[in-house]
Amino acid sequence: MLKNQISFVIQTTKKIHVRAAVSVALLFSLNLASTPQRGEFESRYLWVVRNTLTTEKSIDQMIQFATFNRFNHILVQVRGRGDAYYNSNVVPKSNLIKDTSFDPLAYLIPRAKAKGIHVHAWVNTYLLWSSRVKPVQKDHIIFTNPNWLDQNSSKPLIVSSEMKKFNGGKNGNEGFYLSPNHPKVNSYLLSVFKDLIENYNLDGLHLDYVRFHNSEYGQNPSAVAYYQKLNGLKAFSTTELDESHMIEWSNHRRKAVTDLVREAKNLIETVRPKMVLSAAVKPNLYQARERYYQEWDVWLAAGYLDQAVVMNYTKDLKDFAANIDIMYDNLPSKYRKKIVMGIATYNQSARHVVDKIKYTRVTRFKGVSFFSYNVMVQKPRYFRPIKKILYPRG
Repeated sequence: MLKNQISFVIQTTKKIHVRAAVSVALLFSLNLASTPQRGEFESRYLWVVRNTLTTEKSIDQMIQFATFNRFNHILVQVRGRGDAYYNSNVVPKSNLIKDTSFDPLAYLIPRAKAKGIHVHAWVNTYLLWSSRVKPVQKDHIIFTNPNWLDQNSSKPLIVSSEMKKFNGGKNGNEGFYLSPNHPKVNSYLLSVFKDLIENYNLDGLHLDYVRFHNSEYGQNPSAVAYYQKLNGLKAFSTTELDESHMIEWSNHRRKAVTDLVREAKNLIETVRPKMVLSAAVKPNLYQARERYYQEWDVWLAAGYLDQAVVMNYTKDLKDFAANIDIMYDNLPSKYRKKIVMGIATYNQSARHVVDKIKYTRVTRFKGVSFFSYNVMVQKPRYFRPIKKILYPRG
């Protein structure tokens, strides 16, 4: 069944890819790509990775850059790998913050707001650790609750052995994830969110890695036992499922992720109702749903999510356009208005970024995001040509 699902996604994507190639060719043949379109994007997001939040100086420099380049939203990574870049009652503070009395988020918020910039707390949800070196903090959740970690097999998970296999994600191993379908994990994450949004005057909460590692995962022993109990099963093995039961198992995992998003929205409406809930999502809707169990189209339609920040990070413009074609095929205009088109800066030249900005404008998306500010720090001139096309009126 899994092979059939993957085959469906691949074949569908190929068809969309062909159509996107035609769309891109038409775009350039009409000379739209070389002519700036009128109007600015309503929402302009800058991703700020956690290494920028370690000192007052680096925060000040970032806010200055964001102000000068007219960003009106920043996504600041306050939870990277199961740690905190703020003062938390739930999560240990990052060891990268040498001054333990320093609260990066408390320092950043009033300074950004004074410049008219909306601050969104970017949290890595299920992704917990991705290094060959163990966390420094003894109270890190990887030590306190190792039984919450997700697995892609029923074999016992040995944390130290798995850490040795990390190679920066090159073999598809992104690291340790919390198990989304474990009965206690979502409650824990909601406590993390509540601690954060109750104590800081944020404009938004942004969920990253709000998905499964991939479709092989979900085999945490407690999660499997919970599924067995929920469905009255005496035994359960993912390798022996027929097609109908595989669909049920996939739906169960998909629901676990959706439940977290829904409850996060309910929490915000109770604690800080004017806050925006956004999420970083896979750009191909089919792959997002079938491989990562991230049904973000449903989240938008149901009102669980205010903004979907689509990580359309491919370098190839045809692939970029193909993902947009899928969105057009599946999402009515009223939901597409809630999409922020994400463009990568780390893997392509400024010229390629410019092409994608033009295509995003032509396809009438109202928001755009750039990942990430780190590139701007490393290459101070990188953003200049991008700014010219981002603000066509000067």
